[in-house]
Amino acid sequence: MLETHGKKKLEIIVESPLVGRVLTLIEEHGASGYTVLPGRAGAGHAGTWQEGQISSAFNMEVVLVIADVGVAQPLLKAAHELLRDYTAIILMSDVEVIRAEHF
Repeated sequence: MLETHGKKKLEIIVESPLVGRVLTLIEEHGASGYTVLPGRAGAGHAGTWQEGQISSAFNMEVVLVIADVGVAQPLLKAAHELLRDYTAIILMSDVEVIRAEHF
């Protein structure tokens, strides 16, 4: 059986102009890396949206981070403080990774 290692995954869905601030926060908290993906469309309590619907300034992006709980918990709190007044969704979940040294 393949050995796995428990980590935390943060998913931060945020307006494109804020991504740079989120990435700085991730680096300041010592996460070893991240992935940024375009948010193409969605729906939620404020209704539906799609990429370019209003302007590119309101496009959404998804920032993924996998880290140890000691990095993820403070990062979660800091991301919440940074984004509380903006359109954003912050999720944290348990994940299993194969190469723990990469995270």
